[in-house]
Amino acid sequence: MNKTVQIASLVSIIIPTFNRENLIKETLESILFQSYTNWECIIVDDGSTDNTVEVVREFIKNDSRFSFYNLEHKGVSYARNHALSKIKGEFVQFLDSDDLLHENKIKESLSVLASIHHLKHKIVISNFMMFRDDLVNLEQPFCKLSPEQFTFEKVLYDWDFQFNIPIHCGFFHKSNFENFRFQSELGAKEDWIMWLKIFKNNPEVIFVDLPLAYYRYHEKNMTKDFDHMKSNFFYSFPILKTMLSQNEFEAFLIFLIEKYYQQSRENALQLKKYKHSTSYKTGNKIKQILSKLHLLGLGKWILKKVKK
Repeated sequence: MNKTVQIASLVSIIIPTFNRENLIKETLESILFQSYTNWECIIVDDGSTDNTVEVVREFIKNDSRFSFYNLEHKGVSYARNHALSKIKGEFVQFLDSDDLLHENKIKESLSVLASIHHLKHKIVISNFMMFRDDLVNLEQPFCKLSPEQFTFEKVLYDWDFQFNIPIHCGFFHKSNFENFRFQSELGAKEDWIMWLKIFKNNPEVIFVDLPLAYYRYHEKNMTKDFDHMKSNFFYSFPILKTMLSQNEFEAFLIFLIEKYYQQSRENALQLKKYKHSTSYKTGNKIKQILSKLHLLGLGKWILKKVKK
């Protein structure tokens, strides 16, 4: 593919949404304001019960590049899979309905691909920044992405412990999804499985060390509820087992048990240290410590053990 053809390539932007009436307008505006204009945006509503659909329909009415599908509530993976079945573009850009893209996200991603003639299995990954209510006061990301992380082994062992890759940091050639669909049975970690399956094929990754994606900080996505993590992370194991040899799978399980045991002990020691302090009684100090560790939910579970 030559440079002239590639610059004109259609980009398919996939946005699943569920009950985001107060946030999705800003997300869709970040698409509308892209400096690169040859895109289609496929919005899939996962059975919202608020006014999300009405907000989306205003964009559909005013710009034909937006398309919309309203489904029964079956989860984010099912919604993404539905969108993947509808794409017409050469490239795929995912975006969750509470996050945002920098106005040059698509333009910069295509620019680094302009001199590449064989685009199959190519991926561009950019860095990102955090924000809360708006982009006026951006915050540092919860991890700093670097090219050394973009391997199957790193994603397998270091995911959530050292880093993870927000899905909208990626910009994918469509060939990465020829034989791939998100695991609809997973309520979480479906993005981890996606990256693992993609990196299993040894794609060529081009890294753009610019914050071209914005990740919205809120309590739900920045704390680790232990029961939620247990019921989804561990439920991904049957899928993971199909990607690893028996020895690799057993080695990973041993690593994981040791890791969680170490974290549990560290958090238990922190909690015991403040057990009789004023800050312990009010809970403020503990919450502050665990919030920094992104282990608030896990800490609550440990706290019950410490009090016994």
